[in-house]
Amino acid sequence: MRTILNQSFGKVALLWLATLFTAVTEAQIQYGFTAATGTFTPNTGATTLYSAGTDDELSAAQNIGFTFVYGCNSYTQFKVCSNGFISLGAAATNNTYTNALATTGQGPLIAPLWDDLVVGTGGSVNYVLTGTAPNRVLTVEWLNMKWNYQAPVASTSFQVKLYETSNVIEFIYRRESTTLNNPTASIGINGGSSATDYYSLNGTGTAPAAVYGIEKYDLNSQPASNQVYRFVPGIGTVTAVQASTAAVPKCEQNQVILGVQVTVSSCAASQSLTQLQFNMTGSTIAGTNTNDVSKIHIYYTGNSAVAATANEFVSGGVTPATGTVTASGSQALVSGINYFWIVYDINTATATTGNVLDAQCTQLTITGLNYTPVTTNPAGNRAIAACAIAPGSVKSNLAFWVKANAGTSSTVNTTALTLWSDQSGNSRNATSAVAATSPVYYDNSTNNINFNPVVNFDAAAQNTALADFMDISSNGILSSGNNPYTVYAVLKPGTGNLSTPGKFLFSGIFDAAGNTFNSFDIRSNTSFNDSWCLNDLISTGQWTASYPSLATYDFNSVQRQMFNAGTSVGAKVGSARNSSDLNCALGCQRAVTPNKEFYDGGIAEIISYANTSHDATTRYKIESYLAIKYGVTLSHNYLSSVGTTVWNRSINTVYNNNIIGIAQDNNSGLNQKQSKSTAVVPDILTLYVGPSKIVNQAGNTGTFTAGDQSFFMAAHNGDPYLYTGAATEVPAGICCRLQREWLSQKTNFTNTDLKLEFDFNVITPGYSPLNTADLRLLVDNDGNFTNATILGSPAVTITVSASVVTVTVPAANFTSTPYFTLASVSASTPLPLRFVKLNANCAGSTAQINFTTENEINTDRYSIERSADGRNFTPLADVKSRAATGQQSYRWTDAAPLAGTSYYRIKTTGADNTTSYSSIMTFVDCGTELVRLATDATSGESELFLQLSQHAAVELALFDAMGRRYAVPGVTGKQNMTQGTYRFPVTGTLKTGVYMLSLSINENKRVFRLVKQ
Repeated sequence: MRTILNQSFGKVALLWLATLFTAVTEAQIQYGFTAATGTFTPNTGATTLYSAGTDDELSAAQNIGFTFVYGCNSYTQFKVCSNGFISLGAAATNNTYTNALATTGQGPLIAPLWDDLVVGTGGSVNYVLTGTAPNRVLTVEWLNMKWNYQAPVASTSFQVKLYETSNVIEFIYRRESTTLNNPTASIGINGGSSATDYYSLNGTGTAPAAVYGIEKYDLNSQPASNQVYRFVPGIGTVTAVQASTAAVPKCEQNQVILGVQVTVSSCAASQSLTQLQFNMTGSTIAGTNTNDVSKIHIYYTGNSAVAATANEFVSGGVTPATGTVTASGSQALVSGINYFWIVYDINTATATTGNVLDAQCTQLTITGLNYTPVTTNPAGNRAIAACAIAPGSVKSNLAFWVKANAGTSSTVNTTALTLWSDQSGNSRNATSAVAATSPVYYDNSTNNINFNPVVNFDAAAQNTALADFMDISSNGILSSGNNPYTVYAVLKPGTGNLSTPGKFLFSGIFDAAGNTFNSFDIRSNTSFNDSWCLNDLISTGQWTASYPSLATYDFNSVQRQMFNAGTSVGAKVGSARNSSDLNCALGCQRAVTPNKEFYDGGIAEIISYANTSHDATTRYKIESYLAIKYGVTLSHNYLSSVGTTVWNRSINTVYNNNIIGIAQDNNSGLNQKQSKSTAVVPDILTLYVGPSKIVNQAGNTGTFTAGDQSFFMAAHNGDPYLYTGAATEVPAGICCRLQREWLSQKTNFTNTDLKLEFDFNVITPGYSPLNTADLRLLVDNDGNFTNATILGSPAVTITVSASVVTVTVPAANFTSTPYFTLASVSASTPLPLRFVKLNANCAGSTAQINFTTENEINTDRYSIERSADGRNFTPLADVKSRAATGQQSYRWTDAAPLAGTSYYRIKTTGADNTTSYSSIMTFVDCGTELVRLATDATSGESELFLQLSQHAAVELALFDAMGRRYAVPGVTGKQNMTQGTYRFPVTGTLKTGVYMLSLSINENKRVFRLVKQ
């Protein structure tokens, strides 16, 4: 009994736990649990161990009478504690009234009612052996026990039964009275292998659960008379798992919906599954007809966690039905985890795209006992998708397809990947066996491409022990010999391959004498390369570090051709390819030892077609799918998977800048609910549907109300965001508006929750004021906004948060090709103050801060701030605003700039004390030479900044993507320059396109890539 309750209790309990059992090495116990009703029959002819009044006693070792197998170990003796448990073996040396299944850790312990008990009047603790071999039963009985020791009368009798041969354990109870005294019991069994190796009942009713590793130590109600709790050895965890949440192709059979796992002990007697019960709850059509699902199959794969159709539990399957579906058969189980799969055949004729498929597994019958899975309905389901899911619905000869939003071994941000599953259906999966060289899954706002995750490969400075790569062991990703191929890649290159090539896709062997491998890489001069060993097709100036690129490589057995965002950037005639289909890999050259030429950067998607060359229409469909998904602007029309033109560049050739789109195209597996341009020169517009924009658009709960083949596309005219003078094309009632305009093209798009998000932080970080009540959306059919429709509340909903304006507008407000822009009805929201000019230049040994504003009405002052690290800024001086319309220029001189690099910004304070900040200017002290090419986010124009520390001979040359030289007055040519700072506006007169700027200072040459939007 309890005699003290003080701080020494913990030590006493721990001492008992340390001495109660000697250590026994055994595997984790695996028992199935069921509750039933039996008959409590008191022992007769039993051996009495304790009589009335006995408290806190542990018996000497007693003989079981047969060999009892528990937790894969054999026992012939046991000890009995008056406090409601027995221990197997002879190792126990102490007793306790403290029930502690969770902390013993050394068992074996079998506890039908462990608490501080006392044998009551007329009671005893006894045992008896009954039956004949091999079916004998040991029954240990606690008769007329007080619960707990201070209870006035006995309340409970109970027994433990150990069964020979089957090794089943049963607890059975009888109520003697209802008089309990502060009961706090545990009921369960302990394995002895670790401190968490036990099953603990979570209640004392008719259907409690035996929970593994979580103890319920305060049970305070009696089990009913004749209640039986049965532990059956061999069957451990029974659970259902969500095998996949990927879309289910409408035209394919044998789609796994649910996995069922049964864990069997390695020392268990033979076990057999004879029945499995499930239902279709969670499905859009939950068995009421066969429109979505024509047949249901259950397959068994033994210990293999890979679903297969070789072994069917019920031959021919079962028919969908409402309520419980019962599948009866016979399947012997093996030790370890047994895998069963509930599989649906999709009705190819009547299945509805978008409908959901799900299942619940409710009961399994194993060797005559019924088991309820721990989890019956795991989270997740599978939606029906259209047939022939492939990029652009181009399925023919699709050899390999990996995309970061599907098939990765983890979807947790910054997790190393061991598997990247091939989505082509060919099982050419990419794997990584070593954590140090595994690429990393990124799903965050910094690394994602247009709200889609990426897989990042770290070249680790070409350190073979650390650089990332993945093997594609089944090979077959490209054709062999001189056969044709087409490869598509969406990459986000890093800086690690500016000196050493980085192969993002590789196949073949290395033989310097022949074209024996085929690889695709990025390299110096920001080049793309389609390499046949030593025979390269290289195109320079094709990518910018940390920005996405969409590259296409096509070989028709006669000529290789390379495309960047749909534009041809290089071709090479030749048919000497002799590549073999070996050593396939992502991220490096795999045909040598050690590996080399590791790729540095992100891979969002790679698609390869073997033994085929794609014509323009086919290529357009696949490039359109990728461009919409990743926010890339193409140089050709955008086609849906069924060939419909969803963006026509010829409708208005001016409005083809920063093309973006949201779309549902089931044939491509495209469900892009959010989109913004991922170009080097961004745009302020983001499109999305649904209640909110999130980091990974796959989690956006919005839907396309028109369903499949629904598109909303937009692009702008290339104008600056703001007017340099008075605004034009302003309808009556509008004060001011953005100069930039957008054209939209919609196809089968009917949503009422289209969001147009304008992020003014792109123009001026923290810009204000933006008064919600002043803002309007202008929509026009011809691009002349003089007669535009003005949309405000309640036709649209406009909100402002953190300098981001969001307009929710129903699609019905647009024609098929409307123009739109954002406007204001009041000068209190001038749209907006603009820094037309903002720079920090050397002036002798001082730093001269120059800035020109526009529309600075309602502005009180400008504060010049300086920082040494670009994060922590200190105010230096205030300049009073003139609060005037038009452009106003200011200059302030820092007489004592910091040594080395420093940073400046302008804080704007409005008349109403609202504040905003300019972009940050970088300044390097005047004794340092500096070259910087910058693109203004507002105007989209690029400027070359030179800071010369001494007299220098400077030459500038400009070339387009085809290598043609351009002359720009005042910029290109040779010049002798003195010490100082210079600015060259290099893109003002250029047409939209990609250019290379060559700069030579005293014959030291460098090359820049320019994009004119």
